[in-house]
Amino acid sequence: IPALAAHLFVFYFAMFANITPPVALASFAAAGISGGDPMKTGLQSVRLSLAGFIVPYIFVYNTALLLLDTTPLVALRVTITAIIGVSMIGMATEGFALTGMKWIERILVFVGALLLITADPIQDAVGFVILIVILFFQFRKKRRTA
Repeated sequence: IPALAAHLFVFYFAMFANITPPVALASFAAAGISGGDPMKTGLQSVRLSLAGFIVPYIFVYNTALLLLDTTPLVALRVTITAIIGVSMIGMATEGFALTGMKWIERILVFVGALLLITADPIQDAVGFVILIVILFFQFRKKRRTA
C-alpha cells in the first residue's frame, strides 16, 4: 500500500468523526439548531453518508484514483466509475433513483456499485449494465405513474 493511500485512508475517516456518533460535532450542532434529537440526527447523518465510507477503501484498493502510477486515460476511467459507483451506493441506501426502489432493485444497485468500484474493466461493464437496466425500469415505472 503506498504511503499516500494509507495516510488518506486514515485522514478520510478522521474527517467522518464530525458526522458519526458518538463524536458527531457537526451532527450535534445541526440538531441543536433544528431542535432535533442529537442521536437521531447523528444516525441519519451516518445513513446519508454511507456511500462516503467506501471511498477510503477505493484509495487503497485502486491507487489510480489518487493518480499514482497510472495513465491519464485509466485515471479518467477509474474516476468516472468511482463517482458513479458511490452515487449508486447512495441510491441503494436511500432506496430512490427516479422513483422509489424495491428491495431487489436496491440490492442489485448496491452490487452494481461494488462492481464499479473495482479496478477491473469487465466488472465495470457489468456494473454499468446493472445501472442501465435499473434506470430503464425506474424510467418506465415513473412514466407509468405520471
